Amino acid sequence: MPHFFATQIDNIKYPVVCGDFEFICEAKSLFDNNSIILVLHNGEHFLFFKQYKGGKILLKYNKHLKVRSIDIVKRALNIYAEIANAKILSHNLNIRKQTKLNQYFLNILDINEFLESTNNLSIEIGFGSGRHILNLAKNNPNSIFLGIEIYRPAIEQVLNQIDILGLKNLFVMNADCRNLFEILPSNAIDSIYLHFPIPWDKNPQKRVFSKIFLDECCRILKKYGFLELRTDSKEYFLYALDIAKKYQNIQIESNLNTQATIISKYEARWINQNKDIFNAKFILKDCIKDNVKNAESLKIILESIDMGKILKSRNLKSWNEECFLHIKSIYQSQFGYILFVLFGAFNTPNKIYLVVSNEGEVNILGDIIPTKSNVNALKMLVKLYGVD
Repeated sequence: MPHFFATQIDNIKYPVVCGDFEFICEAKSLFDNNSIILVLHNGEHFLFFKQYKGGKILLKYNKHLKVRSIDIVKRALNIYAEIANAKILSHNLNIRKQTKLNQYFLNILDINEFLESTNNLSIEIGFGSGRHILNLAKNNPNSIFLGIEIYRPAIEQVLNQIDILGLKNLFVMNADCRNLFEILPSNAIDSIYLHFPIPWDKNPQKRVFSKIFLDECCRILKKYGFLELRTDSKEYFLYALDIAKKYQNIQIESNLNTQATIISKYEARWINQNKDIFNAKFILKDCIKDNVKNAESLKIILESIDMGKILKSRNLKSWNEECFLHIKSIYQSQFGYILFVLFGAFNTPNKIYLVVSNEGEVNILGDIIPTKSNVNALKMLVKLYGVD
């Protein structure tokens, strides 16, 4: 992540406007000696962490708030260093040519609008280098493909390849597939590819594949649609089969070391190491018609927060069987407070920042994915800390 280390950074008077950047405020943590700096660029907010480490000061990008280009963050850090007369020891702020997010990059909140214009969508989860999904899109120009990935460099690499190859039918998204699947409508997807996921053999609870995951796949797949799993982990393979065998509406086709039409970078590596490749295709024999599910309503009024209730609370964690809420960090500036909030499902938490003015007015920074657990957690937030 973009950052610099310095021996000294002068205090500045906020807000400061420099070109198309506005450094709005610095908010100090109530829990430790660190702080965050809120920045605005062309309507897009992001944050810097300011931390003191062994006599040095670290200023780094806070990745919880996404930006369209890392270059924007590097420019902002360079400008801030100049404004604050930072005596820099080291940095990684050199501007390199990067792929900017374009029309083939989708926001998770726009997925249902996107689906209105296509009825033949296939999804790959964790596309990595993109070799598999790029070839799928190239060889099937009449179908639409969506790649889901959590790592920004992989996303930028595939966006660059989309441009080079002139593909018009491949889109990418920076998201957790489990959040995406929950807000997709039923019977909307042709096929799902899960190739070489992290096996988590020692921590199986972290695996993408689970009963809840397979339930959602069955709901969103069309009749005769399929989920394809390829893995070099025998434990993962058997684990997935054990779950799927309990479903009467799933036909299972499994085999060992079958040559794939398109070989991913990881698969090529495992083949060169003479590893076994386990393949399973889970075909939906009949679609689920009585469970049409769409995104939950986000009609939650979060216009104001009573900071007095939060500051007096001895426990900023709340939960029930469906969701949890955790106000993890509280920062204070001359303009009010900034709260870092984790909430939603236990295995796929949502992360946002709440900027609370001295009058209690709230501005939400970050996307709120309208899953059931996220909505219930926000209702919990309003109930516990909303203004009476």
